Amino acid sequence: MLDYVRGYQPTEVQRQTFESFIVVPGTEKAFKAAQALALGSANFAWLLIYGQPGNGKTHLCNAIVKEVRARNLDVRMILAADLFSMLREAIETKKADILLRQFKEIFFLAIDDYGVEYGSEWEAAKFDELMTSRYATARPTVLVTNKDLGELPDRIKSRFQDKVMARAVHNSAPDYRSKRK
Repeated sequence: MLDYVRGYQPTEVQRQTFESFIVVPGTEKAFKAAQALALGSANFAWLLIYGQPGNGKTHLCNAIVKEVRARNLDVRMILAADLFSMLREAIETKKADILLRQFKEIFFLAIDDYGVEYGSEWEAAKFDELMTSRYATARPTVLVTNKDLGELPDRIKSRFQDKVMARAVHNSAPDYRSKRK
C-alpha cells in the first residue's frame, strides 16, 4: 500500500503543515475545516476542498494527513490517478477487489487531484463503489479537486453536501505558484 504521494519531492511534502500554510483571502474556510477534521474536533467526517490549481489545496491535504498520523490513526493519501493506475494493474493479477477493499477499510483516506485521471466508466464505477462504502461506514475521507462542485458526479456531490456528514469548501484563492520567487 502506498504511504506517500507519488510525484512530490519529500522536502515539499515535509514543509506542508498547518503551521506553514499562509492563510490568504479565499483560503480561510478550507483551512479551518481541514484543521478541525485533522485535529478530531470537526462535527463532520468527510471534507471536499475544491478550487482552481495552485491555491493550497494539496498543502492542506498533506497537513491533514500529517496531523492525523501524529494522532496515531491509520491514514493514507493518494493521487486519484495513482489509485486508478494501481487498480488497473491489480486487475491483471486478479487482486483489484483486494486492493479496493484495502482503500475502503483504511480509517482515514485522503484523495488528491480527483478529476485529472482519464475518467473511464470503469474508473467512475470503482470510485463510486469506494466512496459508497466509505460513506456507509462513515470513515473520514478527504477529496481534493480542481473541479467545480457542479462538475462532480451527482452521487459524489450529494454525499459531500450532506450537512450532517460532510463539508464542501471552496478554496477561492488565486494561484500562488505563479507569484513565487
